[in-house]
Amino acid sequence: MRLLCVLVLSVVGAVACSSKPPAITISQPLVMGSEVLSAGITADAPVINSEQAPAATTRVYNDRDVPITIHYQYFWYDEQGLDIPPGAKKQFMRVPAHSSTQLLSSSGSVNARQVRIAISL
Repeated sequence: MRLLCVLVLSVVGAVACSSKPPAITISQPLVMGSEVLSAGITADAPVINSEQAPAATTRVYNDRDVPITIHYQYFWYDEQGLDIPPGAKKQFMRVPAHSSTQLLSSSGSVNARQVRIAISL
């Protein structure tokens, strides 16, 4: 029994001390509350343009008869999924009735590889 415990602890220690950190992935690149959806706003997931300095675009749609003002914030992450500070400040955009608009963001870091956007009213 003692030998088994020592063996298990050795294996766990070896795995925990591996040289390569685990990659963290962004599983939800678009975050919207139910109040946004009920207001008639839908959006596509952000798309990263890697041809230039890291930049992202998100298309937002308004299905209602009136313009809606939304608030949004982009969050950038490196290849391992770690946050790249400083984050972009919260911004707002008025989406015209029965129309769409594009939200833009650029990262100040060349290490940015993943992005997430949070949209609220």
